[in-house]
Amino acid sequence: MEGNNYIPGVCNIGREEIKQRKLVGIIGLILTVVYIFLLIFFNASISLRLLVIIPSIVSSIGFLQARAHFCIYYGWASLFNFETLGKKNKVEKDEYKTLDKNKSLRIIIYSLLIGLIIGIAAIII
Repeated sequence: MEGNNYIPGVCNIGREEIKQRKLVGIIGLILTVVYIFLLIFFNASISLRLLVIIPSIVSSIGFLQARAHFCIYYGWASLFNFETLGKKNKVEKDEYKTLDKNKSLRIIIYSLLIGLIIGIAAIII
């Protein structure tokens, strides 16, 4: 049974889950900034500069999930949670599952694009 706050393809996590994703975004952002400073300081090679894509994607995934109130893992696994951390409820309807998977895919694509843009920027600077 779907919860009162669950909206298929729109929102599948509540306040506590959102806080957790914001934290992932912040940690990823800190790692990205520190890595970029190290790249500049050591005048790193292009291949090392491209590695900034990894923390950038992590940060993007965290922030985009928090902003969207949507967990990509839960979307793929047909789950939602508006209660305490770790409690998972099952999405039952097939049309809801499809909407959630599409939303998850969009967040992943946006995160990859953001990571790629930051990686290209790291090469340029």
